[in-house]
Amino acid sequence: MTATPVNHDGPAIVTLEGEQDVLTAPRVSAALTAAAATRDRILVDLRNVTFMDTTGLDPLVTTARRLLATGGSVTLVITDHRLRRLLAQTRVENLFRQVSSPAQA
Repeated sequence: MTATPVNHDGPAIVTLEGEQDVLTAPRVSAALTAAAATRDRILVDLRNVTFMDTTGLDPLVTTARRLLATGGSVTLVITDHRLRRLLAQTRVENLFRQVSSPAQA
């Protein structure tokens, strides 16, 4: 996982990789909290995520709800149909803007 600083006009960028589950959720939550402390828009790149369960999804949902309440947003770079299905099955897909590449954000 990496968090990339950006210029003051752009979103904070957080890149997740590998499995996102109970083991990684605390680190993801900390990275998203830090990003949200400096930006009201976060771009989360999920292209290299190989697995995500609901525990791994929770930090994204929590951050999106917090930012939406204050006018911010979370955009997901998501290409894996399994991740899209997870968002739909958990009924949280409307919390996020979903794009296929960072350029679309």
